[in-house]
Amino acid sequence: MRFTVIDTETTGLVPLRSTILEIAIVTIEDGRVVDRWSSKVKPTEEDLVLAHPKALEINGYAADPSAWDDAPSWDEVGEWVLGEIAGTMPVGHNVNFDLGMIREVNRRHGIKGYVPFCGVDTITLAIEHLAPCGLERFGLDSVRRWMGWSSEGAHTAYRDAEDTAKLFLLLHRATWWTRLRVRLGRWWRR
Repeated sequence: MRFTVIDTETTGLVPLRSTILEIAIVTIEDGRVVDRWSSKVKPTEEDLVLAHPKALEINGYAADPSAWDDAPSWDEVGEWVLGEIAGTMPVGHNVNFDLGMIREVNRRHGIKGYVPFCGVDTITLAIEHLAPCGLERFGLDSVRRWMGWSSEGAHTAYRDAEDTAKLFLLLHRATWWTRLRVRLGRWWRR
């Protein structure tokens, strides 16, 4: 099975009022990463009028809007994204948010094609496999801290997709042995 790990950075949390500012896809096949891609996406003026200031702060747009000057528009990348996720199982940390955002942005831009309504959510995998080991919060930042992973570059689509892929590869076929290794790793880092 081929999996596509997806992460988006957006102008807000409501797909009807928000757009995608950055997207990353990590492709996994036969239990290993076979491809990586990410791109900033240039927002329209209308997108920025509706943008939530906190979202723009978190994803870095507020600090340096010029970083998006040479970025492609969604019209340039939207169909390519559809082609990448077609026939694969989408994966994400709150994957339904990312899929819903892609679906809505495609609709607004007139890009036709199927976007799945569900996929593998690594939040669910973390609850199933890491909560018994002591993890209490399941956001990606909390998982990073708990696992001892660096948070440098967090809240960029590329870094979040990379860490989500790492989490997926660790947990998607996890057993009691995986949980033991996680516990021992945490004990060793203390």
